[in-house]
Amino acid sequence: MDKPTGTVTFLFTDIEGSTKLSQNFPETLPEALDKHHSILTEAVESNNGFVFKIIGDAFCCAFQNTEHAVKAAVDAQIKLNSEEWKDAVIKVRMGIHIGNAEWNGTDYMGYITLARSSRVMSAANGGQILISDKAYEKVKFNIAGQISFRDLGERRLKDLIQPVKLYQILSPGIPSEFPPLKTLDARPNNLPRQLTNFIGREYEIPEIKKILAVSRLLTLSGPGGTGKTRLSLQIAADVIDEFANGVWIVELAPLFDPELILLKICEALGINEQPGDQTQKGDTESTLLNYLKGKELLLILDNCEHLIRACAEKAEMLLRNCPKLKIIATSREALRCEGEVIHKVLSLAHPEPKDINTPLELSQYEAVRLFIERALAVNTDFRVTNENAPALAQVCYQLDGIPLAIELAAARIKILPLEKICEKLDDRFRLLTGGKRTALPRQQTLKAMIDWSYDLLNEKEKILFSRLSVFTGGWTLDAAEEICRDEITDIFEIMDLHSNLLDKSLINKTEVNGGLRFNYLETMKQYAKEKLDPGDEVFKNHLNFFLKISDQKEMEVSGKDQKQWVKQIDSEADNFRAALQWAAENDQTAACIMINNLTDYWNLKGSFMEGLQICKKLLNSNLNVDEIHKANVLYNAGVMSNYLGILTEAEKLGSESLIIYRKIDYKEGISKCLLMLGVVFHVNPSRINQTKKYCDEALLLAKETGNKSILANAFFNMSYIAVTEGKNDLALEYRLQSLELYRKLKNFHQVSMTLSGLSVYECRRNDYDKALLYNEESLAISYELNDKYLISINLINLGHIYKGLKDYDSAFRYYNESLTLLREYSYKSSLIVALMSLGEILIIKGEYKEAVDFNKESIRIGKENANEYFLAANLYFLGSAYFELKDYETSLRYFLNVKNLTEGVYNPIAADNLKIAEERRNKIREIIGNDNFEKIISEVTKMSKDEIVDFVLGS
Repeated sequence: MDKPTGTVTFLFTDIEGSTKLSQNFPETLPEALDKHHSILTEAVESNNGFVFKIIGDAFCCAFQNTEHAVKAAVDAQIKLNSEEWKDAVIKVRMGIHIGNAEWNGTDYMGYITLARSSRVMSAANGGQILISDKAYEKVKFNIAGQISFRDLGERRLKDLIQPVKLYQILSPGIPSEFPPLKTLDARPNNLPRQLTNFIGREYEIPEIKKILAVSRLLTLSGPGGTGKTRLSLQIAADVIDEFANGVWIVELAPLFDPELILLKICEALGINEQPGDQTQKGDTESTLLNYLKGKELLLILDNCEHLIRACAEKAEMLLRNCPKLKIIATSREALRCEGEVIHKVLSLAHPEPKDINTPLELSQYEAVRLFIERALAVNTDFRVTNENAPALAQVCYQLDGIPLAIELAAARIKILPLEKICEKLDDRFRLLTGGKRTALPRQQTLKAMIDWSYDLLNEKEKILFSRLSVFTGGWTLDAAEEICRDEITDIFEIMDLHSNLLDKSLINKTEVNGGLRFNYLETMKQYAKEKLDPGDEVFKNHLNFFLKISDQKEMEVSGKDQKQWVKQIDSEADNFRAALQWAAENDQTAACIMINNLTDYWNLKGSFMEGLQICKKLLNSNLNVDEIHKANVLYNAGVMSNYLGILTEAEKLGSESLIIYRKIDYKEGISKCLLMLGVVFHVNPSRINQTKKYCDEALLLAKETGNKSILANAFFNMSYIAVTEGKNDLALEYRLQSLELYRKLKNFHQVSMTLSGLSVYECRRNDYDKALLYNEESLAISYELNDKYLISINLINLGHIYKGLKDYDSAFRYYNESLTLLREYSYKSSLIVALMSLGEILIIKGEYKEAVDFNKESIRIGKENANEYFLAANLYFLGSAYFELKDYETSLRYFLNVKNLTEGVYNPIAADNLKIAEERRNKIREIIGNDNFEKIISEVTKMSKDEIVDFVLGS
């Protein structure tokens, strides 16, 4: 059957006293539950209903027709009532309600309708069927048989919004008389009626109720605007049946005299002072204690933070003297009373900006559901679409899921589209105004909400609160103590002040890798930034602190500590970006030094694009620093351009830095620059002599200066030259020498790089077992360093190994896995290899047209980045693909170009295939005829490399 959708009638059921039944009748209850499930399922399905969810013993059922829902409920109650139960007698309460809901394939979307259906059911007693006025209106004239309805009047359900008229369904065969309904009217209370629905906290509320069941003082603590008051009211409504003398809220926000707290409680309870024993502390206290003694009552002390000490004292006194009293306090900081249990009220769940969310996916988030309902209240035409869903996700994320902020933003839907609201969030304190006139002043604007908390701070707390905004992405306590102190406030005082801000919910903490990190909600951070003087010394302190961490020598980083250093930089990556940005504008020399320090990190992480962009931004500014600093930035930019495969730019930057290094006679700089340029030249076989020249000079300088790191790099580069020249034994010797040095230096990144090179070497020798061993160690290191570049090239090497083992499916999987990383991080040199290798595997698998696309993309990227090293190999694979596709003339052009590009040059990838290419050229001569063959030869012979590439990309 089609699932009901649109306007749906819901029947919700629940077994009364199921917990007691399980405790009293553990042996017979399972059989009783089976009968219960069978009766309900049959009643629902025989009346065209759909059981869409069973939670424990509670049934959630949907009907397109309200009459069917009523008939199903009556049928079920008649059968349940006539059933001969053993010990465990099952009594089921039922509720029927109608409203809008959409079936998404797994569940119903329509939070308000579903929540109201649940509340109608919860008001019933076991064996009783209740129906809401909306559902009653649908069936009052149409119901057949002996079914009738009893008007129970308007009742306040436990969702606190406007009263709902309820009816009891009557029928022969089911009881008609029951105890009072379980609504708010059944117990005394002063809980205010709410004009809007309570959204979210579905998983949080049961946990809080469990805490309240075993505790007498529960504090809901959290930042302003997170909905502590509304949550406390909902909890109180849910548990009202447990308190014979009701639940009562005491609003303390307007109160500023702590002596009036007890009087305020008396007013809320509706009791007047009576003349009392003058030996008591006062008439008010005496009157209140006399009234509360022996009463089962829940008291909500709302908004305690500005009277925190007095509230704590009064709460302790009341609990000590009134054994059946329980208190829920809401506050931006804990009361710190004996027996207090603190529950942190966090923001509502909200989407992350990196997630791609459809309207359906977004509706799973509490913050989004709240925004939608409040937006519909001011603009009934509002809809979430594929077009505005990203803006909605961004709004909820930028506002940290803070309910008050989201409600204020949703109110703007009346005059602004979602996209405009999102754009204006940078000025959120001006945008998010205009709350309800009846709300407290601090709840009418976002700024007023934070002003309330800020104004409660002392002067030193205010200074620290603003200074902490210098951090981006959080901070540690050590960093806060070092950066935020001044001549007046020392480290120990910073620690105390910091703790105060945490207690007052102005900052928050999370545990990361066994340590604590602190942060603001984004809205709090923007507020704090507005309070911070741009000339505050804290910016310079922040730069100096992170400059020191970035310096491996200063931090005494070596060997095994390198991995820890990388993790430390990882955890503070956003702070380093912020420090670099400030330094670029205020201290260019420090910016250059930090870039030089962090280049190792960017290389270790494979974050070449980020490092290159930072270098280029500084180089493109009016850089006015000592020549060595400029040369270092140029060199580092060249290194990262080379890794990214942007070879023309790498050569330009490297050459500029080499000129400066030679000018100032900085031998270490000269040698490392020569090695970097040698790697750039190495990808072009025609420049192999220049590569050798540079490597030889760098090797001499390394030996002269005794720099073992550069010496290891020189051996590493010499191994590539040996491979290019076909001197495999010499290449192996160089690589083993470099590996030995890197291991001694405990340079794990280069150990992994060298092991990767050794894996490739053994793969070419067809020793796949040894290749796998090298690769396994290299990959393990790269994963530990979280080095995306090394991970990607090791995945490519695994592809090579499994290709050699003729396990082509595994080879394709590893090449394809590397492709995802290579594209994401723009590692173009390796991307060329991965694309070419995927093309080769597809040819082997007979998927020739798909292979052509991969090999052409490989050539295109090579052209863009002046990387000709794999051109001949790509041409060979394209020739092979077109040969199998029987496009012989195109195939011939590719094979002829392979021959032209490899004559006189050793190309380790294409050379093994030259013989096959020659055999296929001869075969094509037979197929197309000698005249056509010679004509194509004459055309191809005249083509330059650029013309070859243009031909490939144009064909």
